[in-house]
Amino acid sequence: MILITSAKYLPIEFQIELGKLPPAFVPIGNKRLYEYQVKLFNSLNEKIVLSLPQSFALEQADKDRLKQLSVDIIFVPDNISLGESIIYCLNMLMPLNENIRILHGDTYFNNLEFYENCLVVSQIENNYDWEFLSKDYYFNNNFIYNDNTVLSGYFEIVKPYDFIKSILKSNFSYTQGLKLYSKQYPFTIVENHNWIDLGSVTSYFHFKKNITTQRAFNDLKKENGYFIKSSDMQLKIQGEINWFKNFPSLLDLKLPRFIALDINSYKTEYLYLNTLSELFVFGKLSSFIWKKIFNTLNNFLTQLHFYQSDKESKFDFLTKTIYRLQDFICDKDFDMKTIWKFKDIEISLDQMLKDLNLAIKPNLAHSFIHGDFCFSNIMYDFKSEDIKTFDPRGIDFDGNITPFGDARYDYAKLFHSCIGLYDFIIAEYYELDIIDNRINFYIKAPSSISSIQDEFLNIFCKSNKKELYAITIHLFLSMLPLHSDNKNRQMALFANAFRLYRDFLNLRS
Repeated sequence: MILITSAKYLPIEFQIELGKLPPAFVPIGNKRLYEYQVKLFNSLNEKIVLSLPQSFALEQADKDRLKQLSVDIIFVPDNISLGESIIYCLNMLMPLNENIRILHGDTYFNNLEFYENCLVVSQIENNYDWEFLSKDYYFNNNFIYNDNTVLSGYFEIVKPYDFIKSILKSNFSYTQGLKLYSKQYPFTIVENHNWIDLGSVTSYFHFKKNITTQRAFNDLKKENGYFIKSSDMQLKIQGEINWFKNFPSLLDLKLPRFIALDINSYKTEYLYLNTLSELFVFGKLSSFIWKKIFNTLNNFLTQLHFYQSDKESKFDFLTKTIYRLQDFICDKDFDMKTIWKFKDIEISLDQMLKDLNLAIKPNLAHSFIHGDFCFSNIMYDFKSEDIKTFDPRGIDFDGNITPFGDARYDYAKLFHSCIGLYDFIIAEYYELDIIDNRINFYIKAPSSISSIQDEFLNIFCKSNKKELYAITIHLFLSMLPLHSDNKNRQMALFANAFRLYRDFLNLRS
């Protein structure tokens, strides 16, 4: 049996960045840490139990994901020690008729080797409050330790009841309990070189730069604190380079450091921050924090859009969407006039686009825009209370290299993240079923999201809500061929356009 101990909340410096979360719930590459932890034990076919603080409200999306992973939950009283937490869990799991494998909730391993009655250790190069291997631990192999050898958060106990007695005799200290237990049952010491302690903010952000989520047509490489970006789509990269070079100097602090390498590649500094996408989907920040973030975003766009050009840029939403949809439906068994059913509406794509087009006024200004100002391309620095943004568009819909365009496009990109819940779909937090063109679709967002969305609408949509809905639905339809690598996600994005269209119909203006 495997016990993942995550019954205490993250340290306060972590809570500032992500909200009040247990360690196993930190986000890494569109997943939570517990998904990587469970994967370590796939070959064992053993029961897996995750301990959590009793006060932690488990969202439905995580309940479903943990059930899918066959993980049982034990809620442990708040504010007890790790030793007390382990005793509590083991008492709940009695009788203990097998070895117990214990993994700390803030621990990441790329892989694990399993030995009976083992204690896994690693070598460290920096300073933190770790438990060091010492002569107080008894072990039965010829392992030679030094001052940098620490316990790295995984151990196996062959005699669970004796381990419980050892912790009790040690006044609930789990480390002292390990030492006492090892006197009777010496450990096999196993060294692991791919351990990361994600209970430290510093190691967490350093580790995250190894987990990238770039799209298939982009190539990212790490080099000396920078990400080097190139792409098969050369015009796209050239547009981005031109955008960075022409970005208003008064707003430079909103960008990572940028260096052009050649006409088809550039590099930007790696930022030790979370994206708004990670905070929105996996964090637990209150709506008043999001209000502050949204005001920062709004102020940035107001300043950025102040810079305008007399030269026209092409941002014809309808033409682009129709062109992209032809690529999407060419291998499907439907066309633009096929009727789709979602809840109480029945509509074809052809009619939907006609309705949307009536809500979008002609663009009269050509502003300096970001062009892909979605949550995954924005980071928030809680120390400076400011944003950093990257991965701009740099071209118009006709493929002309220009940093100027329709300012509404930037607001719609934010809208597609916050109201459209794009990032929840990318994280696969949804249910989808399509039978006989009837769409059953549900996004598993927590109830707290509605108050965050209210703050967003109050700041960004005081007079143009219907227009932003229309442009956002265009975004979801036009992005479909770009997600052909994942057919289920692609159809979820398709279904989401109908969910938003239903809301669009219910708007007054």
